[in-house]
Amino acid sequence: MYDIRQYIGNTVVLLIILIVVSALIGWYFAFQIVNVAFIVGAVALLISTSGLSNEAHLAMKTLGNHVPREGSKLLSLNPLLLSSLLLLIISFLYALIV
Repeated sequence: MYDIRQYIGNTVVLLIILIVVSALIGWYFAFQIVNVAFIVGAVALLISTSGLSNEAHLAMKTLGNHVPREGSKLLSLNPLLLSSLLLLIISFLYALIV
């Protein structure tokens, strides 16, 4: 599906997009960027984990009787999930330091 360079590139691009969105919202409403970044990261985390059409959901829905396809993975990390977690961690650590 992804090779590691493409995955890291997509994660970095999404992290930059989330930071830019946080900066624009903070600038427009005159909020501190760290507070906005934390909320944007939490909303992006909720959006990235809201999918139900994967095989792990099917396995839970059928009480473990679902047989996955050959070569399919039950767990995959979405680049949006990783970038939103990074944004949450960065904003939390920045709030602790400053």
